[in-house]
Amino acid sequence: MRDWIDRDPLLSRMIIPPGAPDVSLVGGAVRDALLGVTHGADVDLVVEGDAILLARSIGRQMGGRVIAHERFGTARVEFAHGRHVDMVGARSEHYSSPGALPEVTPGSLADDLARRDFTVNAIAFRLSGDRAGELVDPHGGRADISDECLRALRSGAFREDPSRAIRALRYAARLGFRMDEETAGEVRVCIAGLDLSSPRVADELRRLLHEDSADGALNLAVALGATWVDTDARRSDRLRALPVALARPGAPEPAHWALRLGVGLAPDAAASVAFPQWSRAVAVGVREGLLLAPELLSAERPSQVDCLLRDRSAATQIGACIGGAGCVSDWWASWRDAIPDVNGSDLVAAGIPPGPGIGRALAALRVALLDGLAADRDSQMAIALAAAGDDS
Repeated sequence: MRDWIDRDPLLSRMIIPPGAPDVSLVGGAVRDALLGVTHGADVDLVVEGDAILLARSIGRQMGGRVIAHERFGTARVEFAHGRHVDMVGARSEHYSSPGALPEVTPGSLADDLARRDFTVNAIAFRLSGDRAGELVDPHGGRADISDECLRALRSGAFREDPSRAIRALRYAARLGFRMDEETAGEVRVCIAGLDLSSPRVADELRRLLHEDSADGALNLAVALGATWVDTDARRSDRLRALPVALARPGAPEPAHWALRLGVGLAPDAAASVAFPQWSRAVAVGVREGLLLAPELLSAERPSQVDCLLRDRSAATQIGACIGGAGCVSDWWASWRDAIPDVNGSDLVAAGIPPGPGIGRALAALRVALLDGLAADRDSQMAIALAAAGDDS
């Protein structure tokens, strides 16, 4: 753990000031260090005292921007390179009813670890104080890491907070861990009646869809009885095709997680999730693209592909591509941005009055250009003039 911290460009520079309360690294960073894998941009610290005061000290020391939440006794220190440190005062939690926000009271490091979701996330490494350098593992998380087992910290954790069921799917898929029998049983019970319109559930689902292991998490959800996942046999193939499509030259770049929403969830479920309207629109667009793919596959000329795609949303284009219409890639790379040598001003100069004739001429010219029928300026002008002169 100490070697891992010394190699981390953020933690290695952090100096806990003399007289500060004890500070411990907790959660995913400790888990990932023990696994020997790269951790994300966030680092979680538990402070056995005033977390906001310490955050402000660290922010001054390291040039970070401090965002304090006085009501909850927590703070975030954000850095220009994109990483951040979340600091929270050690606390315990109590849930008055399932799905309710927890009631928190100050506590010890042991209390704070006991409120967490899974044993593998309930490990701490003391960074300061008399016991600095100690690995604190009261719930057997290190053994579960060795056994590649995802175990809920306590019975009833999913009744307290149903969003933890989504989190269990996400961690199991990302880490490649199996759930122990009791945890899997509780997730199965919870997932059947999961309320996707709950903001907390939706927030966890968004995190799941952000990850490259989203397909594995959705497969696990189906195995545990989820009815909100798309049951189309081509779902996994489409999700695997998504990053390939987005890497094509000229491909648009909608939010990946919103695209996965359109592919991974059943349409009715995707429409009911407590996500922003724009993301649900992206999901609908992907679905429209999947339905458009067969028509694109039957197109015989580039101009026909252009006609089908040019007024479609980016999400619909991507949906068609992952639906098997390889011509979408050609359209992105070459056809979409094809520009003829002749433009509207040239046509006006040639005597075509502004109006419908110009529009008709440019449309005919684009068709001819895409289909290879207008190789030079003279042939383009001839095609455009002929089309413009078709007024009845």
